[in-house]
Amino acid sequence: MNKQEWLRERKNYLGGTDLAAICGLNPYRTALDVYLDKTSDDIAEDTNSAMHWGTLLEDVIAEEYGRISGCRIEQPSQPIIHSNYKFLGANIDRWVISSDLPYILECKTAGFTKAKDWGDSGTDQIPESYLVQVAYYAAICDVPKVDIAVLIGGQDFRIYTYNKNKDLEEKIIKIGINFWHNHIEQRIPPRCVNTRDTFNLFPQSNNKQITAKNDILAKLEELKIAKMSEEQIQKTIEKLKVEIQEFMQDYDVLIDENGNVVATWKNTAPRSLFDLKKFKEEAKEIYLKYASYSKQSRVFLIK
Repeated sequence: MNKQEWLRERKNYLGGTDLAAICGLNPYRTALDVYLDKTSDDIAEDTNSAMHWGTLLEDVIAEEYGRISGCRIEQPSQPIIHSNYKFLGANIDRWVISSDLPYILECKTAGFTKAKDWGDSGTDQIPESYLVQVAYYAAICDVPKVDIAVLIGGQDFRIYTYNKNKDLEEKIIKIGINFWHNHIEQRIPPRCVNTRDTFNLFPQSNNKQITAKNDILAKLEELKIAKMSEEQIQKTIEKLKVEIQEFMQDYDVLIDENGNVVATWKNTAPRSLFDLKKFKEEAKEIYLKYASYSKQSRVFLIK
């Protein structure tokens, strides 16, 4: 399959990253994102720089794993679908052909700031979103283990091992089955967990009014009180910053009595600013030629 065919086919089943999102453990997607993806005709793929570099470096990581392990590595030609549930599927990175039973290799990248999320190399101490993903793959592919090779900060290469955990895998499979039957098939969206979810579910306003019930009015009052608390916290933060900065004066670094750096206050490099208003006035035709517009948004205001 080419990329477009694969993206369209992927709508017919739940993958490993989908299950992590459904479980509330995917930092980039929610259960509602999964629902909207599976129930829409849109096959556009959301990507970010981390995903882009992860894809580019997958071959490099797999090759290094093969060199270290001495095992033959094979790339699967298509998704693996659960033997009993055709809406559960696994897009694994590699098969590892060893002297024992074959198993799975997952290739990951992580920024150096995420190193703390990974335990000692050789253990199963990996981020929870990846744990759900590899346990899901182990269940679908019926393998004894999954190795996770990760390149952290572009230079720290580690290998972790997930050994089959039947209880965990059965729970994850059950979550996938319930989500598909209760939400995808029934066309009932899951609960929103953030304001991005609410906008994605209700992107267009209709210029009509709706009367608030007592429970919603109570939530509005609670929100007003919370925002007042937030404003007070921001004032406290600003006051403390001022007092510390007045003490530092023109010094760059603040240390404690043991010489440990506890704060810095340094000049940044000057930024280049573009006068868009002036450009639109003096070069309107060029501006209109290259102008593009972002998606419409909705602004929530409390009166």
